[in-house]
Amino acid sequence: MPPLLPRPALMPRATSISTTTTTTTFAALFSSSAAKSHQQIPPESPLFINVPNPPQDQSIEALRELKPVKGHLPIPRRVFKQRDGHLKPQDEWLTRSAPQPTSEKSQQPPRSDVQAWKRKMADSRRENMREGVRALYARKQLFDKRRLERQTVKLAANRAAALAPEREDERLTRASVNSGTLQTAVLPDPERMERALESRQRTEFLAAQKSEARRDAIQELYMKARSFIVSEKDLETEVDRLFAPDYWKKQGISASGFDVHNVWDLDGRPPTVADMLNDVSRTSSSVLKNLESEKTRTLKRQKEVAEELTGGKLDGI
Repeated sequence: MPPLLPRPALMPRATSISTTTTTTTFAALFSSSAAKSHQQIPPESPLFINVPNPPQDQSIEALRELKPVKGHLPIPRRVFKQRDGHLKPQDEWLTRSAPQPTSEKSQQPPRSDVQAWKRKMADSRRENMREGVRALYARKQLFDKRRLERQTVKLAANRAAALAPEREDERLTRASVNSGTLQTAVLPDPERMERALESRQRTEFLAAQKSEARRDAIQELYMKARSFIVSEKDLETEVDRLFAPDYWKKQGISASGFDVHNVWDLDGRPPTVADMLNDVSRTSSSVLKNLESEKTRTLKRQKEVAEELTGGKLDGI
């Protein structure tokens, strides 16, 4: 084996690869003797002693100097992956897979050496198939047995490790934990019956409030149903009344003493939250509100009390 070429970094600085001419190159290609190498490998170089590398060497020198072997091993086929895979090593399946010739010509003796050789090769292929299938099945059984043994051993080791008692060193070095912390069971509430009764009372109270509000809404709807428009005649009468030319004149005069021309003159601007608070505290800046008689306030209160006592809405005052 010729010596390996060193890396440029390992070569002495004084020496270098000399460039030869084209004639010398062609002469070296057609020459049968080993060409003299002009490279001088120093003794301190790892390549000073020629040690041949194996074909699949994983060293850095082998990866740098030798070409890697291309290709990969194919994935073996699963010959016995079907449910009837255990029947393949039997003679019946092998006979059906590689049957013997049944023609009349095959039963006669061979007429030439070539025909005899072909029959011999066919018998050899059948025999090789039988031996191969049986060997593959035996290997499969061996692999399955080994796999089962490994799984059994691993499962037994895991079970033994899980059921093993606590080691003495772990017990002595374990941190102390309060016994109450380890009690994670959820105990029933001793006051659950009282809480259930309180929850029932709250539920009944909310249901009663909803029923009362629903009853008041029905009563108010009944009181206001007298002014509902239920026919075309009533609609026409109401439209004529509201859209009459002198509708606003019939409303009288506004609070400031002027004629009413729109709804703003009649009712004023909508009340705000501050206005409602002023009405309650009687500090309103409106003259009408301040001049409102005690009788009107009393009538409003009486109406609210009557609605609460009767359980229904009354007509406005």
